[in-house]
Amino acid sequence: MDSKHIIKQVEITRIKDNKKFLMKDSIIDEDILEIIINQNKAFQMVFSMTHSRALAVGFLFTQGIVHKKIEIKAIKFFKDKKQCHITLDNQALKRLNKFKKSRQIKGSSGGALLQGSADLFPSRLKDHFCITYDQVLTLIQLHWDHSELFRKTGAVHSAGLCDPSNILSYYEDIGRHNALDKLAGNILLKEMDTQDKIATLSCRMSLEIIGKIIKTGIPIVISNAAPTLSAVKLADRAGLTIIGFARDNRFNIYTHERRIKPNPPKP
Repeated sequence: MDSKHIIKQVEITRIKDNKKFLMKDSIIDEDILEIIINQNKAFQMVFSMTHSRALAVGFLFTQGIVHKKIEIKAIKFFKDKKQCHITLDNQALKRLNKFKKSRQIKGSSGGALLQGSADLFPSRLKDHFCITYDQVLTLIQLHWDHSELFRKTGAVHSAGLCDPSNILSYYEDIGRHNALDKLAGNILLKEMDTQDKIATLSCRMSLEIIGKIIKTGIPIVISNAAPTLSAVKLADRAGLTIIGFARDNRFNIYTHERRIKPNPPKP
């Protein structure tokens, strides 16, 4: 989706080497998305105004309100109102009501803090999928090569879905949770098989972020940043491979190292 409409030019004063320069700079816009479920206002979130349908669906997915695409009967985004109207079936509506009534700890994304046992998730992630050291470093470099909004504004996070060689889909947003929810929403709407996929991230891997990755069924996540201890513990229980500080020619493997293999010998 074209992101030009959310980048604006503003007049700024830049100080460099004790000198003042008047110039123009690119700055990202933001707005508030309202999620209307079965004609009732349900959620609001500040977001970068792209991939609105995927963001709304992804949030419902990662919060455990929607499990399958079939539970979404209709979805429509009204650009002028910044509203995403979603019609859910009765089963998903029951989960929504339970979600709203529960006294769960709220995380920084505004959703429930996914901190319980791995029983919260559909199943333990599969072990058969592996990638090499070089593929880890290639994918994180491809991730940064894709980061158009960040290069222009320096104000967004990003999340990518990859196979071992390529980035398949890529999302940017002012919120790191939003970027990942957009990715998750795309996975749900397209009913994608994620057992042989990798997620790449631009952000710190917190408990919430790792909980959302586990929800998608992706077995490997790579970031240039660090994980938290609670996130590592949760990933370990759920079978997720966490790779952090991936940059240049190095990276750290925090959990389930068996999926990351040495490069094959050169002929």
